[in-house]
Amino acid sequence: MTVKVTKPAINVREELADLRKPSGVAGEAMLRAETPQEQFNLIGAGRRNLLINGDFSVSQRGDFTTASSSVNGAYFVDRWFTDKGNVAFNKEQTTGIDLDGTPAISKGVKLTATASGTSYMGIRQKIENPTQYVGRIFTYSGFVKSNSPKARLASFISGTSQTVLGNTHSGNGQWEKLSVTFTITGNPSTAWYADAFIISDTFDVTPISSGDYIEVTMLQLEVGKVATPFEHRSYGEELALCQRYYEVLYADSEAAANVSAFTTTAAYGHMKMQPKRAAPTMLVSAATTFRVRSAGNNLNLTSIGFDDPTATGNVRVNCTTSGLVAGDSGWLSRTSNGTAYIHADAEL
Repeated sequence: MTVKVTKPAINVREELADLRKPSGVAGEAMLRAETPQEQFNLIGAGRRNLLINGDFSVSQRGDFTTASSSVNGAYFVDRWFTDKGNVAFNKEQTTGIDLDGTPAISKGVKLTATASGTSYMGIRQKIENPTQYVGRIFTYSGFVKSNSPKARLASFISGTSQTVLGNTHSGNGQWEKLSVTFTITGNPSTAWYADAFIISDTFDVTPISSGDYIEVTMLQLEVGKVATPFEHRSYGEELALCQRYYEVLYADSEAAANVSAFTTTAAYGHMKMQPKRAAPTMLVSAATTFRVRSAGNNLNLTSIGFDDPTATGNVRVNCTTSGLVAGDSGWLSRTSNGTAYIHADAEL
């Protein structure tokens, strides 16, 4: 018996069209990527942000609330320092910034001019070991709020004077996400800065009025051509990154270090700190703000010093006073005379 089987005709063109699944712009970019590394960069996998404390959550040097400043190049919120021309300003750490689509409620920094003039005003972070990035493409992005149409993000490399200026803020007083993409050229051996400024289109002075401000949050500098969502790190991780450059070892609490009396006038001890990028400079309040407490006595210091601070995290503290008993132990603490502090500074 003969069996005849029939099959409907197939429109090959229509069948192929059905196989085309919508992928969107991002999907098309993934399909066009030539290497796994390109795809890795497109999805923003792994650690991305070269900037430390880009959400301004760490402020070891203190709380800044409309603090008046006329000092140029002064660090305040960790890893960020001010840069200005001849205009005075207030600087503050702002809180409670809650923007749609961002990973967490964030902090920021705000500079407000307190006088008018032809100047510039902003913050910057210096990037460590910039020569390793020569030839790489970077995108610098972040949220900016300002009442000045000259507020912007910028990248500046001194020495080779490579300046990259991003688009300006509209000046409408609302949060706007700004970004700029560029390639590192030349030899940035001197310094590379990530900036947020009110500044001219030629990276120079511009008219600034009293009350003009720039506020920024969630700044990110990353390899690639795309500004990916801000990489939110935990406070503990961000603090550890900051302490590689600057650390508050003692800030007006009770015990700064254990010490032992070597003679009747000299006591020595060791202080432990987090590893630093280089041997730090020790910053200390006046000796009169410290005392050695030993054998029931409170002995005010006449001098305090530090020997051989190292990048690995060790330093010896030397205390000079009177009335010690050689061999006795004790501890270094504050007096009631002013504010006592010991900081380790290894900033770039």
